[in-house]
Amino acid sequence: MKVIVTGAGGFIGSHLVERLAEHGVQVVAVDVHLPPTVFAAGDGAVEMVQGDFRDEGLMRKALSGCSVVFHLASAHLQTHLPDSEYWDVNVHGLLRFLEWSRDAGVERFVHTSTVGVYGHIERPPATEETECRPQSIYGETKLAGERAALRFWAEHGLPVVVLRPAWVYGRRCRRTERLFRMLRKGHFIKFGPCRNLRHPVYIEDMLDAFELAAQRPEAVGQVMIIADEQALTTAEMVAAFCEVLGVPEPKVRLPLLPMKLLAVLAESTGKALHREPPFSRRSLEFFTTNNAFDISKAREVLGFAPKYEFREGLKATLDAMKVADEQRRRAEVTANAGG
Repeated sequence: MKVIVTGAGGFIGSHLVERLAEHGVQVVAVDVHLPPTVFAAGDGAVEMVQGDFRDEGLMRKALSGCSVVFHLASAHLQTHLPDSEYWDVNVHGLLRFLEWSRDAGVERFVHTSTVGVYGHIERPPATEETECRPQSIYGETKLAGERAALRFWAEHGLPVVVLRPAWVYGRRCRRTERLFRMLRKGHFIKFGPCRNLRHPVYIEDMLDAFELAAQRPEAVGQVMIIADEQALTTAEMVAAFCEVLGVPEPKVRLPLLPMKLLAVLAESTGKALHREPPFSRRSLEFFTTNNAFDISKAREVLGFAPKYEFREGLKATLDAMKVADEQRRRAEVTANAGG
């Protein structure tokens, strides 16, 4: 089997490439920013294609012979981007990519959306039928993108599956690793009461969902939420991080309102300077937005069953971080010795 993964240089995409290759799949890994090191290829083969999935010539060539597309590329956290770029990447570019995939004879198109399409969930847990009220241009365009993908399936017959991942965490996730490091150093600050709900899913469970979405005939034309067994309050999540680290919980807590105003100012300054601000309103959603979901549909349609309890996933992440840190330390020692 030959598949293509867009957004292959990102946290989730890079893990997906490695998982598929481990299972003997030939993978075309596409991203504008690919990792400098070669993917762990396992029993399969990985062809690295650096470029934008909106490049027609590049993508028509890359799609040749591919039976499955895993589309993860998107305009995401870049707050300095104009809204027009979000629409072009997450909606208009997606439609062109769907056309090229259909022309290439692709048999399954797994489109990655986000639970960010819901915005704040007033009556958790949400299901796929819950009304979507996105709070950002990212959520707005991802919702438009998944609807466009499903219309394309209905009108042109390309089998499309839409997944809405919750907060995916694990090794190589910058947010997860940053939380660990901030808590270890005692630099983490709580904002507000931290009683809002967060719903995690460990990277290995997320990869299971991708593979099932590519295989199950019942999944075509469906939208499914992918999350762990249960949601946690932000306070409970922070406590779990601290427990796994073996450090005391942070005591500093600041009110939300002034931080929201400061976030607006930081975003405006970042846009004017074409730089990412140190934090944004989206960063504060960690402390303000309810995210809790019912994954019954994914269980029924995909046979999805999360295997990792949150603390178990955090421990596996921390262990992997320690191994990576040790490998970097040894590489630095070797480089210095050679110099």
